Amino acid sequence: MSRRDSRFEIRDPRGGFTLVEVIVALVVIAAAISILAQGFTSGGGASVTAQNRTRAVWHAEAKMADLEAGIIALNVGTSGTIDGTEDWKYAVENATTTTTGLTQVTVTITWKERNEDRTYSLVRLMRERPVNE
Repeated sequence: MSRRDSRFEIRDPRGGFTLVEVIVALVVIAAAISILAQGFTSGGGASVTAQNRTRAVWHAEAKMADLEAGIIALNVGTSGTIDGTEDWKYAVENATTTTTGLTQVTVTITWKERNEDRTYSLVRLMRERPVNE
């Protein structure tokens, strides 16, 4: 048999990659890029959530400071918008306590995030101020 069987030929050592190897490499690279993109997307969403939560804490602390300074009446529940936008709102609620002279004050901040309402509440006990006549 002088004819050579092509199935048993030795490959050239300088040869390149086969088509299957290239396709497998591309699939692996595409999967890695997809996983990285998901990580960046969820990281961005977590960043927005953290920023909004921090902003809510600042607004709640500011309203509580207004209550402590007497800018907002302690014995009257109030509510309104923050920064003139309907996306951010606050509400102040008061509750009596069993201890004479103390009022439980709750400041609730509400905002929209990804088409859902989010809330943050800050609760403190405050000394009742005498009413000025």
